[in-house]
Amino acid sequence: MRLIERLLAQGLVLVSLAGGLGVFTYENILLLDRLAQLCPLALFSWLVLSTRINFRWIRYVLLPVAGLALFVLLYSYVFTLRTDASLLPSIFAARSYSYLLLGPVILMLYLRGWRLIDFQRIFLAAALLAVVSLLVYDLAFAPRSLLLSGSFFSVHIGQLTDEGSTIKATNTSLVFLVLYFGRRIFQVRDVPRFALMLMVLALSAVMLAIPLPRGLLASTGGALILYAALLARPQRAKLSALLLPLYALIIALSFPLLRDPFVSMLRFDQNYWSRIAESQIALSSFSEYPLFGFGQDSVYSLTYQDIFGHFYPSDIGMLGLAFQFGLVGVVLYFYLAGWLCASLLGMVWDYTGRADPKESTFVWALFIVCLAFLVASPLQAKFIYGTGLPVGAFAWGLLLARRHSSSGVPVAEPSERRTTPAISSPGSRQPLG
Repeated sequence: MRLIERLLAQGLVLVSLAGGLGVFTYENILLLDRLAQLCPLALFSWLVLSTRINFRWIRYVLLPVAGLALFVLLYSYVFTLRTDASLLPSIFAARSYSYLLLGPVILMLYLRGWRLIDFQRIFLAAALLAVVSLLVYDLAFAPRSLLLSGSFFSVHIGQLTDEGSTIKATNTSLVFLVLYFGRRIFQVRDVPRFALMLMVLALSAVMLAIPLPRGLLASTGGALILYAALLARPQRAKLSALLLPLYALIIALSFPLLRDPFVSMLRFDQNYWSRIAESQIALSSFSEYPLFGFGQDSVYSLTYQDIFGHFYPSDIGMLGLAFQFGLVGVVLYFYLAGWLCASLLGMVWDYTGRADPKESTFVWALFIVCLAFLVASPLQAKFIYGTGLPVGAFAWGLLLARRHSSSGVPVAEPSERRTTPAISSPGSRQPLG
């Protein structure tokens, strides 16, 4: 890619990821949030117009985008059937799904000479930008600075509930930075770089302590335990797969023993009882519309809150997903999320001990975040709601590029003649990098 084109593409990818990670969620820059959601569409359109069409381009680019468009149209139409609302506002309400275009965008950028280190730098820059934007907002614009208040580990009680919710959008960035720099800090020998990494790590950990995202932190801890105990090596993962029925039986038998202490611990938590009420609404609706659910609400004309009162599907994980998308959506969610995490795990294994430590750590941290989203799915379906959408799309794009680099067959050819990097031979398993 020429320098101007490369800089423009980098800018569009950075704005897209920054918007997906919550940089533009504050009230005073709300329009920039809408602009960030348009950036993947603009970059996708530009790259498609400069790419020659062939069979593999149709398979990896056109078909996923057509499936995404069909998904949005289907569930927008389902909502109109349930409520007689207008179709167009429901389609506009699904604009956050534009972040899924980052998958084919990353593939097409790879075909133009980008490599893993380029995508890694942009993702890290977006995550750091999310932390900086949160700092600026908290210290300069927030009605009450939570960072200076000393109210850590508050669990969203009392006055901190509304203000703490502002930080939720950046929790994923903070968790990723803690994972990435927490592992990288043991791989550097340069004192200034070590000090800088330690500062970023400590700042990210402190900012996580303010809103204390219990579900995300617990699922991240569960993902780390699963990786260390069961998935760190291919042989260990094969043994774990054979013992999976035994693990499921142990969990099923332990659930009644853990339920009562868990409920008693949360009996004074207002959020818990609010989610219980939302779960009852979701179950009632799901029993009436089990296959396709209630559909995508309009937001601009008619919302779930207008119909059910205080009700947010994102608060109740799989129940919210079943309410909104039915059994079809739940099956599709677990199939795609499971494939994504399994494929990322294979990428982690390929990079372990055979790649630059920065790249292997980056892939590992991205996998742990995605696995944490999958672990949290019963309570928080983050691959659909929130920052999981751009993170999952970004990981999907890296997997598409890795598959292409291992196949030795071009997925698409640029319309202009350019010097492209060498492609590995068919059947080889060279890591993307």
